[in-house]
Amino acid sequence: MHKRIFVRYFNACALIILLTVFILGTATTTVYTVQSVQEQDRNMENAASKIASMLQGMPVNYNVFVGTVMAGSIETVKETIGSDVIIVNQWGYVVQSTLDESVALNLPSSAVGKVMSGEIYRRQSVFIESMGNSYTVGVPIFAADGDATIGCVFVTAPQVRVSSVMYSILGVYLLCGLGALLFAVVLLYFITRQITRPLNEMAAAAKSYSKGDFSRRISVPPEGELGALAGTFNHMADNLDRLENMRRDFIADVSHELRTPMTTIGGFVDGILDGTIPPEMEQKYLVLVSEEVKRLTRMVNNLLEVARVQSGEITYQMKPFNLTEIGHRVVLTIEDRISKEKINLNLQLPEDAVYAVGDRDAIYRVIYNLMDNAVKFTPENGEITIGLRREKKKIRFFVRNTGQGIPEEEVGKIFERFYKTDKSRGENRRGVGLGLYMVKNMIEAHHEDLFVTSKEGEFAEFSFTLQEAAESDM
Repeated sequence: MHKRIFVRYFNACALIILLTVFILGTATTTVYTVQSVQEQDRNMENAASKIASMLQGMPVNYNVFVGTVMAGSIETVKETIGSDVIIVNQWGYVVQSTLDESVALNLPSSAVGKVMSGEIYRRQSVFIESMGNSYTVGVPIFAADGDATIGCVFVTAPQVRVSSVMYSILGVYLLCGLGALLFAVVLLYFITRQITRPLNEMAAAAKSYSKGDFSRRISVPPEGELGALAGTFNHMADNLDRLENMRRDFIADVSHELRTPMTTIGGFVDGILDGTIPPEMEQKYLVLVSEEVKRLTRMVNNLLEVARVQSGEITYQMKPFNLTEIGHRVVLTIEDRISKEKINLNLQLPEDAVYAVGDRDAIYRVIYNLMDNAVKFTPENGEITIGLRREKKKIRFFVRNTGQGIPEEEVGKIFERFYKTDKSRGENRRGVGLGLYMVKNMIEAHHEDLFVTSKEGEFAEFSFTLQEAAESDM
């Protein structure tokens, strides 16, 4: 993994560096070229202007004078700025130049005519055939009064070439780029190692998780994105570990819950068949067998209900119904258990009908599960309170029981699948931890809220809200 990430980072970094070098080199050479041309133009124009000012006001037959006096000056110009000087009289003849005498000086008539008209001439083109492409500047020579043009001075040089300068600049930039690239290689090596180390740990941990071992954790400092990712990964591992423990507990609980009634049923049936149980006692034991069968049926139904919830097969019919009636029905269903457990019942349901919007059967299951849970965890001579109250346009239904309450650290876990706050399997602690999970899913399907309030050692209260039905809905 480290090699692949390093190569990708290196390719991206190398591309950025090379593009940067290319752009900087091109921009620099372009600017240098423009400045060089401008500077050469100024130097050539200044040189031509100085020679023209020296020749200003010369007599018509000055060609002899020029040949003897100006030779040194124009040679100095050639040596200084690397340009050839050509002096032309008013008739268009060349009277002096720094070019070899063998060079035929056939000057463009358009260039000579433009300068003779008093304008400055500058152009990049073929000025003299034998010189090829060149840059030329021409200025007029004025008479003493400054009105008439008595000749012109041309300063010409081969085309400005900056390729060697460009190559030098690009070479410098390329060396800098290579240096930066070497530095980036070293830096990227250590950076990618820092990045891939936790990723490798995560990959190894994921392999462990796939084998059922959720004990491995990622040790990365919490700062930065990788730290946040590692924290999330560890949190996921904690949840998977807890879920795996819950799954094991669930299998153990289901095995126990199935084994106990099946053993009881098998023992009673065998006793009846082999005559161990006398005929006059058969009715009593058949009742016990019937209760155990009903208990098994409820457990299987709960498991099937969880499967349906997880697959999204359950659909709810949202209609107005009498919530008070449902509460009374649940109380009547579970009243015998309450009496056997010697629990006091505080009924705070109104006598008048209170209508809410929801699925009647689902809300019955919700209230039943909450009541069943309250009976399990209410001690002898304890109290269960069931009631409802209006809150704005909502109805809050609550079930409250005295007893040991719920530990604060477990309040957020009690609605998880298979979770049991009391791991004992005594007579009053039967179940596999699905009741409150079903309650949570049913209330969420109604888009309503579920609340739990508890004080450890004193009480626990579960409540949920439903939309109150309007008169127009009924």
